Amino acid sequence: MSLRIVYGRAGAGKTRFVQEEIVDELKRQADGNPVFLIVPDQMSFSTEYSLATAYGMNGMIRAQAVTFKRLAWRVLQEVGGISRKEVDTFGYRMLIRSLLEEHRDDFQLFRRVAGKRGFTDQIEQLVKEFARYCVNCEELSSIRSSLLEAGAPKTLLDKAEDLELILTEIESRLGKVFVDSEGHLALLSEKISYSDLIKSATIYIDGFVTFTAREYEILFELMKYAKSVTIALPMDERTDPNDEQALFYQSANTARRLSEQAAKEGIEIDNPVHLDLSRRFVQPELEHIERHFDNYPTQKIQGQGHVSLIESSNRRAEMHAVARNIRDQVRNGFRYNEIAILYRQPEIYDELINTIFPQYEIPYFISQKKSMLHHPLIEFSRSVLEAAVSNYSYESVFRAVKTDLFFPVGPVSKWRERSDVLENFVIANGIYGERWFEEKRWFYKKYRGLEFHTSIQTDEELVAQMELHAVRDLIREPLAQLKEHLKSSKTGRDVAEALFLFVEKLNVYAKIQALREREEKEHRLLAATEHEQAWNQWVGVLDQFVLMFGDKEINLATAVKILDEGFETLEFSRIPPSLDQVTVSKIDLARLMDIKSVFVIGANDGVLPKRIEQEGLLTDTDRDWFAQIGFELAPTSKMRLMDETYMVYRAFTSASELLTVSFPIADEEGKALLPSLYIQKLKDMLSIDTVPAVIDPEELLDSSPLAYISHPRSTLAYLTSQIRNGELTAEWRAVLNYYREDPFWSSVIERILAPIKRNTADSLRQDIADPLYGTPISSSVSRVETYYGCPFAHYVAYGLRLEERSQYKLAAPAMGDLFHAAIKWISDEVLRLGVSWSSLTRQQCQNLAKEAIEQLSPYFVNHILISSHRYRYIQHKLEGIIRQTAFMLSKHAKVSGFVPVALEVGFGPQETIPPLDIPLNNGRKMNVRGRIDRIDSTEIHGKPYLRIVDYKSSKQGLDLSNVYHGLSLQTFTYLDVALTHSDRWFGEEAEPAGVLYFHMHNPILKLTKLMTAEELEEEMAKSFKMNGLVVEDPEVIQAMDDGIEGYSNVIPVRLNKSGSVSVSQSKTVVKEDMQTIRRFVRGKHQRAGNGILEGNTSITPYKLKEDTPCQFCSYRSVCQFDPTDPEQSYRKLPALSVDKAVELIRKETAEDDTKKTD
Repeated sequence: MSLRIVYGRAGAGKTRFVQEEIVDELKRQADGNPVFLIVPDQMSFSTEYSLATAYGMNGMIRAQAVTFKRLAWRVLQEVGGISRKEVDTFGYRMLIRSLLEEHRDDFQLFRRVAGKRGFTDQIEQLVKEFARYCVNCEELSSIRSSLLEAGAPKTLLDKAEDLELILTEIESRLGKVFVDSEGHLALLSEKISYSDLIKSATIYIDGFVTFTAREYEILFELMKYAKSVTIALPMDERTDPNDEQALFYQSANTARRLSEQAAKEGIEIDNPVHLDLSRRFVQPELEHIERHFDNYPTQKIQGQGHVSLIESSNRRAEMHAVARNIRDQVRNGFRYNEIAILYRQPEIYDELINTIFPQYEIPYFISQKKSMLHHPLIEFSRSVLEAAVSNYSYESVFRAVKTDLFFPVGPVSKWRERSDVLENFVIANGIYGERWFEEKRWFYKKYRGLEFHTSIQTDEELVAQMELHAVRDLIREPLAQLKEHLKSSKTGRDVAEALFLFVEKLNVYAKIQALREREEKEHRLLAATEHEQAWNQWVGVLDQFVLMFGDKEINLATAVKILDEGFETLEFSRIPPSLDQVTVSKIDLARLMDIKSVFVIGANDGVLPKRIEQEGLLTDTDRDWFAQIGFELAPTSKMRLMDETYMVYRAFTSASELLTVSFPIADEEGKALLPSLYIQKLKDMLSIDTVPAVIDPEELLDSSPLAYISHPRSTLAYLTSQIRNGELTAEWRAVLNYYREDPFWSSVIERILAPIKRNTADSLRQDIADPLYGTPISSSVSRVETYYGCPFAHYVAYGLRLEERSQYKLAAPAMGDLFHAAIKWISDEVLRLGVSWSSLTRQQCQNLAKEAIEQLSPYFVNHILISSHRYRYIQHKLEGIIRQTAFMLSKHAKVSGFVPVALEVGFGPQETIPPLDIPLNNGRKMNVRGRIDRIDSTEIHGKPYLRIVDYKSSKQGLDLSNVYHGLSLQTFTYLDVALTHSDRWFGEEAEPAGVLYFHMHNPILKLTKLMTAEELEEEMAKSFKMNGLVVEDPEVIQAMDDGIEGYSNVIPVRLNKSGSVSVSQSKTVVKEDMQTIRRFVRGKHQRAGNGILEGNTSITPYKLKEDTPCQFCSYRSVCQFDPTDPEQSYRKLPALSVDKAVELIRKETAEDDTKKTD
């Protein structure tokens, strides 16, 4: 029994000393007593590989590189205890979650947070910390008593009480049958004294700085019973173990504790071995950093370029620079396995590394474990279980569908397309719950509005319905079986069995194997191993669930929460798929061997050193209370902050030849980042005056372009940014020529550069435009207005026919459709009853509105108004709008000489009125179709007059400026159609009287005084005053409102006392101008039709005052229009007064008439 301490600073050769001594012993006697080298988990593979290969050994029997847990397994296998069933990490997490659910009401402090996401993890971390520091439920009870006597705050006492309850329950559940991941170490410390293996063994320990209380307990036992214990620690002879701020304080404290325990137990302490000479560093700069890192004032030398600092504009630029440097180092003779990257923020840098390094064809291995949550099998299991407890909501069901595990083994693209059809149908119809399992076949028909509810299925819809049911059956049948199994489940075993049988029925294992084989064929070995791990771990979760809860009665909701906790715990274990690759590791976990070049990335303030924050359930104050009563726990945040200096020291001294430290000056959002204080320290130590700056591919690369030219794949990004930003320099022209002349890259570069030269849409050739749009063009007013708003939006909507996904919700356009249909139904009913609008009473309007909404609801937006109590209430509110609208239409009819001659009259193919034919260039034409809400007429001096009334669900006015620019053509197009075909009603062509908008709403009046019922009625009437444009003719105006005096409550007109029209306070034009506007609007249709067939798809949205079509455009993600780009801009349209607009309309119409005459 002896203790020997080997110590030295970084690079002194402690690891090599230990390994060489082991190898010498093996060479002296190959089959003698066992030799154990205890190392941290992250060193086990590299240490064993080094022992087996680096010293000329062809194999070994005696020596093993082990972790504490592996050593426990060896000892317990010998002396007993290994037969205990192990509750692994995810089983332990599930156990804790079940206890939190079970005892929620028993907790003093944890009651409110017991079910919150992330709380189980915090409890697990603290319980494991207690285990590592030898605190069990009995100890915790004693601690609580001591805290009470010491006057600890009630919050801490309540916390301790809750934790005691949890620990007691855990120990009770585990008993003598089970053991958790920390329990093996407790058993090891108990059993070492019985182990002949240990009594004959020589123990070496390397890679540690400090230990937990449980590990110290094991070390003390090893010192008592092993032949000898040798531990290598990083420190020098000057370190004071009482100086908490010393660089090697933790190591010195460890050496002191071990020595004191050895002296206490009477164990022989051998002379320590002090390794003082540096064996690692080839370059003097690195040796200087190691020797003087903790010296103040700073010791300076002149650097020779073997320590580099890199400043980057952002993290992406930083990683590109690192990748280029790695490529350069490999070209200069380094191997990839001699290069390492150390970092602090895997959540930020892992994604960048995974994206950028393949562009440079750099092999790499990230030692950070990756969560399994996004693996198809785990996501599939979580989502189907969530579906079972969320009434089969859309989100949970389609999370499962999108894993592809419902589909047969083999190509899945066809099934994915079908599932997209199914998903769109489910969203549009609001399907969830039992509707998934109904035997009734779903009827697929796209909702186009109430006017089409009697139309039959199209051929395309019939095909879509068949595909929809094909994929629905794949999903419904296994889900239905799972549903029944879960419904009848009583115990944990029943729930696990239901899930396993569900997965087995779907042949999921074969599908996972197919994924693995595909990854292997594509040489993605790491990804291939992940599929096998996912299946094994998934089975492991079910095994652990049954182990802990198999015979326990459990409700489904709780079982799903517990299983979900287990699935969330799963992580991929990563083994390097090859030997020659860059190692990527977190700074605090890295244990590097034989590394020549190290990159420390992300060296920013708050990262190096880390900004230590209090984490977990115990605050630093709580930990101080524990220390005050004599119980040791994990270090406080203050102590962890002191350890930061050592961690940075270890990172900076890991390489033998080259050190590169990089830092971004801004994050992804452009927010400034400060460099770490260690950047300035390195500058001072090595007299570095300037730090090279690297920039993102999106930025100009005016200086040192050759520094950015590396691998052809990665250089593409820089080249494309140069082409975007202007004329190429000679170097970049040479790069472009390289790509164009290379057989492989020539086609790639042309495809990449084609769309980035400028964000413009090329005009379509006529041979493309004609078949795309059809001839004649079947158009509508809204289509033409879209074209004038932005030609590209028209192309996407009517050429490519892209549209937003229909959703099961009550949108404004749908409500407008309902209002139109209801007024049409009421009008038809009025006609059927043989009464007039003017004779309707308020009660009759109420009855008609109620009946109209009841008749239309079953056909409206997939029955949405009768789908729930909420929508029933909305239906009642909509009925109120229709009722009020009908009553105000009745009041208008009482004062108007205009009567409806046509309601909801369609014009177009197979409609009451033929389409509006617009002749286009080259003998082509455009047919305009649509539906007119209402055409009214009256007779003045024996001449028929027509007006158009358009119902609107939102307030709208008529701006002649918008008419002139082609943005508001609807009412005048309708007037044109009505006048063109007026002979069908009157036997002659009628005269125009006006175009009006009627706002359908149920206003809330804002009153400033008490009013009588008559006054309220008058105020209500004002809110229904129609907007628009009427003919400036007193007789026409009088016919529209026979009670007009001054301002009309019906139309936008004011009469002077003389009876003449107050032009400045009215919206009127003379009859000739009304006809001129009519002809002008027809010309706008013609110009739009010609532009469409000429292939105009320009990205040129208008801007009129502050209005642009981009505000509500669905295609912004398609066009990528950026008004801040100098090469892109709005098509600015001038706002025109009524007089100016009329003047321009007259002028352009006259010019068009002249051209036609010519």
